[in-house]
Amino acid sequence: MSELKQRLSDELDQLLARVRANKNFQELEHKYHALTERDRLALNVLVLFLSSYLFYQMVLSPALGYLNSASKSYERQLENHEWMVKQEPIVKEMLSVKGTEREGSLLSVASSTAKKYNLNFSRFEPLDGDRVRLRLDQVKFNDVVSWLGELEADKGVSAVDISLDSASPGYVSVRLTLQG
Repeated sequence: MSELKQRLSDELDQLLARVRANKNFQELEHKYHALTERDRLALNVLVLFLSSYLFYQMVLSPALGYLNSASKSYERQLENHEWMVKQEPIVKEMLSVKGTEREGSLLSVASSTAKKYNLNFSRFEPLDGDRVRLRLDQVKFNDVVSWLGELEADKGVSAVDISLDSASPGYVSVRLTLQG
């Protein structure tokens, strides 16, 4: 630590020596010493005032602006958090209501709603938990989209993995996994 301190002190001394050796600096120093005591005092006060002003403008003002901005951002985030905490019981209630709307197994719900859209499963495979893998061949794309929309909105069932292959214009073959 003392080695670093000594090195910085040496470099500062070298810098001051170079500044004092500068011709322009020597002229300014000569003019400063030629001033009366009162003028030197006024100049010193002016330099102190300008230094303080520049320090405020370049360091303190941006720091205070950032602090104010960060404080307002924190307050907004805190308000958002409080709002989310207040909404938690409502969301939990909505989720529990959505889960109770479905009657029967996932496969039976998917099958009964698919009949409304003239969709028939060419293959189905129950998976672990509350998931089922389905395959539909040569079905209308619009019917598949409508069926999936109804499952999501009314039954709380979502498609987690979908693969579509074009069969003919307006028709697709679909492999998907439903979860709910």
